[in-house]
Amino acid sequence: MNKLPRVFCSLRINHRLFTPLTTISFSNAQKTLRHYCQGQTNKEMILTPKSTEQDDHQYEEDIKKSILVKALDFVLKTGWSIESLAHGAEAVGYPGVAHGLFPNGGGDLVHYFNITCNEKLVEQMKSWPKEELQESKVPAQLIENAIMTRLLMIEPYKSTWPKAMAIQTLPNNVPNCLATLLSLVDDICYHTGDRSVDFNWYIRRVGLAGIYKASELFYLTDNSQSNSGTRSFVKSRIRDAELIQIALNVNPVAVAPQTLTAAFVTAKNMLGMNTLK
Repeated sequence: MNKLPRVFCSLRINHRLFTPLTTISFSNAQKTLRHYCQGQTNKEMILTPKSTEQDDHQYEEDIKKSILVKALDFVLKTGWSIESLAHGAEAVGYPGVAHGLFPNGGGDLVHYFNITCNEKLVEQMKSWPKEELQESKVPAQLIENAIMTRLLMIEPYKSTWPKAMAIQTLPNNVPNCLATLLSLVDDICYHTGDRSVDFNWYIRRVGLAGIYKASELFYLTDNSQSNSGTRSFVKSRIRDAELIQIALNVNPVAVAPQTLTAAFVTAKNMLGMNTLK
């Protein structure tokens, strides 16, 4: 970890040009930077420490993003690993040791892929027809389309995705895994018409998270034409969710134990604990 500042510094030196003949004077409030060039009037630029820190942070984020984008091209060959990150860094002109910018290694690469796919799904859903979600109505077709659209984004990396799922269950990667999953189901619920502000808000999102993770596992083993088996599986799980919603609306007390059990199993599925030994 102590090498990272030096790595980052070397990256900046290799990729930035410095203006010669520059003098810098410091004060408690700000930094004054003067440039002296032949044939030009002296120019003064005021840089506050805060803006400089923001620029440095943005520069580092841009470096990381460019590396992650290229690293995805090597996933099929070297997997969700630091090797892919190193190859990605070299592909954009940085030394392979730049993979040290990613403390979680392959976990950061998986996280970036999930965020990118979620953003693509949101952009697609914005163009879908909207409908208000009623008290006991589940927009089954819209949810089914959203889940299938998101699952098919994994297709180029399907052969390596079991490893990616295993990486997400590591303790240091679980927070990012849960964050992207909850963000995904929240976006799906919102863009399929859910505007609830009561306890149903939680029920629908937790239920959808369980459906998505179960469908993801099924999808990895589905060899049917056009993934018809996965679509049928998703339909069945959504139908089960509709029955649970109806039962909760009719007699919430009677079905409370089953609901809590289902929530516990869902949480284990989200973390992959039901499949890992």
